[in-house]
Amino acid sequence: MVNFGEAIKRPFQDFKKLGIGALMYMIPWVSIITGFFSSGYGLECAKTAIKKKPNLPEWSDWGNLWIRGFLMFLISVIYFLPLALLSVLFVGPLILKIMGGILSSNPETFIEGLGSAGNTLAFLGLLAVLIVYVLPMAIMFFVEKWNFSDAFKIGDIFKKAFTSKYFVAWIILIVYAMVIGLIISSLAAVTTITVIIPLILMGFWNMTLTITAMTVFGEVYSEIK
Repeated sequence: MVNFGEAIKRPFQDFKKLGIGALMYMIPWVSIITGFFSSGYGLECAKTAIKKKPNLPEWSDWGNLWIRGFLMFLISVIYFLPLALLSVLFVGPLILKIMGGILSSNPETFIEGLGSAGNTLAFLGLLAVLIVYVLPMAIMFFVEKWNFSDAFKIGDIFKKAFTSKYFVAWIILIVYAMVIGLIISSLAAVTTITVIIPLILMGFWNMTLTITAMTVFGEVYSEIK
């Protein structure tokens, strides 16, 4: 059974390890590159969770951390690619159709365009939710053997993703991220005049969420047969 309390507390086992990861997220623009180190470390947290090792992993083998973090980014891009392509294929023409109805003062074309847009956006929205839902499980398949192609075993991924245990974990993490994100955003807004404090807060929030989420998904992955 997934211990959500321990997963939430896990990032704070060692503030030095947490701080190293948070630092990678803090520096604007540079974090685009350094963030892959933190992502890779998050994957190590998932790996140790799969193996039922509760202690935070060491920050070591930095090259592999960065590569694996980058591979996780590539997996995400590939999963979202169909959504991007469908958006380009369908949303663009719909916008042109709606604009054509407005410019030609043709209400029928305008209304038809709006109806089509609503259906298309609903479909794309559902597809986006589906991708966001299954992506963590796909990443866990990658983590287990560090095999990039394992992240695209769609049948096996769906089999594990569409279980009550994974669904509950996913929902809890979404709520947790929203609540903590709201608190951090409020604190950042209050301290925005200092510039540096909001960056520090967001860095620690990103790393804390990364460790907790990867821990939960790793534990869920190991428990679903």
